[in-house]
Amino acid sequence: MKKFLLLLFCLPALAQKDSTKVLDEVKVYVFEQKRSALITPDSYIRSADLQRFSSTQFVSTLNSMAGVRMEERSPGSYRIAIRGSSLRAPFGVRNTKVYWNQIPFTDAGNNTYISLLEPALFSSLTVTKGPSAGIYGAGTGGALLFESEPRGKALSAETVYHSLGGMKTAIDLSAENHRLYASFNLQEGYRAQSAMKKQWISYEFHHSFTKDLNLDLSTYYVDLAYQTPGGLTKAQFLANPQQARPAAGAFKSAQQQGATFKIKSYGLSARASQVLNNLWAWDLSQAIQVNDIENPTIRNYEVRHEPNYSMRGVLHRKGIISSDLGFEYQAGQMNSSTFGNRNSVKDTLQLTQNTHVQQGSLFLQNEYAGLTNWLFTFSCSLSSYWTEYIGNEAIFSPRLAILHKLGVHQSIVAKVAHGYSPPSISEMRPSTGVINTSLKAEKGWNHEITYRGKYTKFNWDLSIYQFNLDETIVVRRAADGSDYFTNAGSTTQQGLELSSTWMLHPTLTVEQSHTWQNFRFANGNFLTGTTPYQQATTLVWRHPSGISLVQNFQFVDYQFLNDSNTEQMGSYRLWNTKISYAQKRWTLWAAADNMGDERYSSGPDLNATGGRFYNPSPGRNFHIGLQLNLAYSR
Repeated sequence: MKKFLLLLFCLPALAQKDSTKVLDEVKVYVFEQKRSALITPDSYIRSADLQRFSSTQFVSTLNSMAGVRMEERSPGSYRIAIRGSSLRAPFGVRNTKVYWNQIPFTDAGNNTYISLLEPALFSSLTVTKGPSAGIYGAGTGGALLFESEPRGKALSAETVYHSLGGMKTAIDLSAENHRLYASFNLQEGYRAQSAMKKQWISYEFHHSFTKDLNLDLSTYYVDLAYQTPGGLTKAQFLANPQQARPAAGAFKSAQQQGATFKIKSYGLSARASQVLNNLWAWDLSQAIQVNDIENPTIRNYEVRHEPNYSMRGVLHRKGIISSDLGFEYQAGQMNSSTFGNRNSVKDTLQLTQNTHVQQGSLFLQNEYAGLTNWLFTFSCSLSSYWTEYIGNEAIFSPRLAILHKLGVHQSIVAKVAHGYSPPSISEMRPSTGVINTSLKAEKGWNHEITYRGKYTKFNWDLSIYQFNLDETIVVRRAADGSDYFTNAGSTTQQGLELSSTWMLHPTLTVEQSHTWQNFRFANGNFLTGTTPYQQATTLVWRHPSGISLVQNFQFVDYQFLNDSNTEQMGSYRLWNTKISYAQKRWTLWAAADNMGDERYSSGPDLNATGGRFYNPSPGRNFHIGLQLNLAYSR
């Protein structure tokens, strides 16, 4: 670590040399303001190349970011952790809000089906880290902000073939303000009972009626089904990592029961924004989302119907004191029926659980920029979450940040923020079938210092934080393997994150991220599912002829698999490579993942019954792809 910090403070002198090519200066719309990195009071990281590693998933992109971890249990089954463990998410995304073009994609029950989204659809992803004091709704982990847009008059077609079996094909058509994207993705998977099939179609309309009035419309439909092979014991993992969970005792195997997660999702959204004058602006969005789910598991067969509605609006005022006054409201009807599962066929109805969910927040953000090289930010929110299971709870969350620019190229930020995250509907209504009315919301305070630098050839972002969380929600497993959730008391989460980008040559860039984490329960045990250290290095070489090479290395240290810290999974290392050749009308590429053929489990099942922690990840595998591009005019 000392070497990294020494490098950090010595390189600015080298980075100031003149060059015909410099690192891009990008302004990002985050926390209701368009900002450059040096004057952003909050921790965030951005990627404008989501297909750098793959056009079928986000895993390598997110795992190259400091403080972020995306775990793949099997194709289509993902978990995301920002500055923390995945204890609250046996699958899916919880405690992290997801937005698509500033509109909530996370449903009213605080669940996000991240596997629905298409990497090739989005032009950029911004990840905020830590509590937002209600600006992005309830949550202590952070937010994923996806952006998509038309690409002018263009038509592209892509086909990808995978060595594990299956293919993806996609068509992307843009015409001025319109965009139509459709894809079909089929994967056979590494393990038995791990195939995935996904069909996506979306339409976007972006139009400026006048110079200052904009309208954005989008709609999508997706049909996704992915098989769930289940966890293995360590002995099973070592003996045959490609097997699905075998039969045990009274329970049949994952293959016998046809364990699969099936979801059909439809969404429609509209967002309007207007600049009234040089002081005032507003934006308002509304969206509906309907999710229909069938989930045969080893234990039972669940059917869910989940219609959701969301609305968000913000009034902006610019000046020496800039203000953003806004609200976000979501409502959903969460209907669930659980049947017996007889060899993947619905059997007798066992129970029905239907509930209505509402949540909302009012937030205010003020920024004072009246002093040279100083920026003071204060925000606060009043958030509320209601279901018939736990009633209504209103939480006030403040946030204070002080930023000081250290000359033209550096800045330092001190911040304190409160976070609040209510239990999701899946945590109150777990797979045991027993509704938990005593589950409490997580609440905590985050203290953080961030030091940033931006030069022509070298950028860095260093953050040190401590997050003290009360009523931490964790997953437990019943004797039959079903999951339920409980409050585990307080946790202390200390971390250090370092991201850097160094342009060694106009054709060669090196990106690095380092994450150190010391996350503990009140009894001193390490927080389950967290690693003390993870690191990623990405080398990007682009030759003027069109040839490019992306070489990515990832190291993930050990982690404990249960709360008592008696079971531990070792560290692992991954090498991923992609070689591309791009011309004006086409791009051809070949990629290899896990080139060292490491045996590992990216997404273990935490606190698993019977020691079935391991979801084996693929060994060495390859994919090739071809994209055809056509720009046209009338």
